[in-house]
Amino acid sequence: MGSTVGVGVFWGMASFFSPAAEAQPRSFSNVINPEQVPTARYGRGEAVDLALIIDEWRDRYPSISVFACSCNAETCGDKSVWPFRAYTRYQPFVALGDFNATNTVATGFNCFDMETGEPPES
Repeated sequence: MGSTVGVGVFWGMASFFSPAAEAQPRSFSNVINPEQVPTARYGRGEAVDLALIIDEWRDRYPSISVFACSCNAETCGDKSVWPFRAYTRYQPFVALGDFNATNTVATGFNCFDMETGEPPES
């Protein structure tokens, strides 16, 4: 499993993930209304457990890296793109794939691949 730095960051952020996610269905491919998937709900500003978003992405895009990110500045994010919100120092976030993680880093986050612990490839 590569470097444990990113894994440590992810598990350190685990307190931000609700244990209720364990009771949720693991597959989102059978959702009738796509507006109800965790990613869409989070993008609308709802308080959605990040673990549900990770599960959704792993179900839909199993070969793409998921990055655990934490705001590394006083404020982070870009309200003009998904997830349409700003973050403050140490707030967690997740990004799907190197491209999105690189863009997330550019808005003030520190991101690591949840499996390898590596930063996104630029």
